[in-house]
Amino acid sequence: MPDQLDRLRETIKGAIASCDMVISSGGVSVGDYDYVERLLSELGGEILVRSVAVKPGKPLTVAKFDACLYFGLPGNPVSALVTFWRFVRPALLKRSGLRADWHLPRVWGTTTTGLRGERGRETYRWGQHAWTDEGLVFTPAGGSDSSGNLINLAGTTALGIIPAGQDLGVGDRLEVMVLNG
Repeated sequence: MPDQLDRLRETIKGAIASCDMVISSGGVSVGDYDYVERLLSELGGEILVRSVAVKPGKPLTVAKFDACLYFGLPGNPVSALVTFWRFVRPALLKRSGLRADWHLPRVWGTTTTGLRGERGRETYRWGQHAWTDEGLVFTPAGGSDSSGNLINLAGTTALGIIPAGQDLGVGDRLEVMVLNG
């Protein structure tokens, strides 16, 4: 969808009128053409979340309407996936009637490389996990960790979670969100 205010307004209006949950990607940051939060307010939505202290995925908008919950995900592919796995997936499962197990499993493991945390934000690094005799081992994906690098996300089976402001060394323990059960 192009960044056209009137067209976007009509599309969002139609979606919230006919859906229990709406998920969009892009238009939720602070750029000149990021209209989503403004439109959600104009359409009577109660803005519950404007951003989250995670990397990647800081721009995340959550709004509530009478019968609809709206998630505006970031436009970068990795940011959109991380915020989906972390926030949207649990909401979908809960709203679908599942009574428990909304969140992906989190397991403590060790990292095979050093990882840098972001000051003030919990950092999610994508990569692969493996089970060894010593427990879970997390290996981050190689290459750039840019949130626009979708190719680097291929083969991801887990997200390593680095607490805000912390750096981890080889062999340090970290919490790992397992994506494939």
